[in-house]
This record gives sequence, C-alpha cells and structure tokens, in this order.
Amino acid sequence: MAVERRKSFQVTELNLVPVMNLVTILIPFLLMAAEFVHLAVIDSTLPAIGKPEVEELDPNEKPPLVLSVHITDEGLTIAGADHVLNPEGAATEGEEEEADKGPTIPCKVTPCADIDSYDFAELTRLLDLIKDEYPDDENVILVPESRISYELIVKVMDYTREDRETRDKDGEPRLLFPYVVIAGGAQ
Repeated sequence: MAVERRKSFQVTELNLVPVMNLVTILIPFLLMAAEFVHLAVIDSTLPAIGKPEVEELDPNEKPPLVLSVHITDEGLTIAGADHVLNPEGAATEGEEEEADKGPTIPCKVTPCADIDSYDFAELTRLLDLIKDEYPDDENVILVPESRISYELIVKVMDYTREDRETRDKDGEPRLLFPYVVIAGGAQ
C-alpha cells in the first residue's frame, strides 16, 4: 500500500510594521518639502520720520540730489530736492512754472488708461542721464497718487532700479537707483 503524503503549508503573517513606520515618516517629510505658496519680496525702505538733519555743505560741492518720481494719472514727474527736472536732466528755476506744464514724462494717452500708457523707456533714459550726473546717489523716492495701482508702482520700481538695455562688462544690467523709498501718496 502506498502512503500518501500530505503537504502541509504554514500560513505566516506578513510583518507590516516596518512598512507602516516608513510611510509614517515619509508622509510628513513630503508635506514639508511641498511648496504650496510662493512668496516674493520687493525690497523697499520706509520713509524717515522726523525732521532731517541739515549738514553744512561745501560751496564747491554739488547739492544732494534727493531724487523723487511722482506717479500720477497724467504721467511721471522726476524731481530733485527742490526742483523739477526737465527732460534733459538739468534743473529748472521755477517749480511753480514747471508744475503748470504737467509731468516730465506724460502718458501716451491722457489720462493714462492703463499701465501700458506710461512711457517706461523714457523714464529709464532720463534716469540714465541723472545717474551719469550723480553716480554716487542710489536712492529714489516714489510718490504715487492715492488712486495709482500697486502693479504700476511695482513696474516703476523695476524701471528705476536698473537699465535693462545697458549692460556692464559682466553682462549685468546697469544699476540706476536700487534703493527705493515709497512715500505717502500725493493728492
């Protein structure tokens, strides 16, 4: 007689604890590595509070520039410490007379309908002339009207910081006025 052999199988349980530990560690790591919101920062300086200190100037030295760009719905006005600058970058004598003439860089369509109405190439060209005359100055004050959009302010900041058309020997854009101060809106 033949004896039948039965094969017996043992059912073993899988040990899932190491896999569960791996998943437990992997999920928080992946969540921390994910970028849900991308934040961008525009460097700007707050205006100084208080009365500025007056320094004694040497009569042979040039007075400080204190460059400001006024943003209105009629255009952009470039001004120095106590005068409006004409299109060639030289100072005019009467601020009252120049204020009646309108902005230094008028909009292509008055009043400016949108951001594309502003002449940013002319702004950069005039700031290039001013930078050639005042190479050590690096500050510009933006004075937007209260109804000017944030997008326009940012675009003016970009065009006052650097001249993208002119490159230095390293291929970098020429820095114009990299330190921007945003003043309270003009009325």
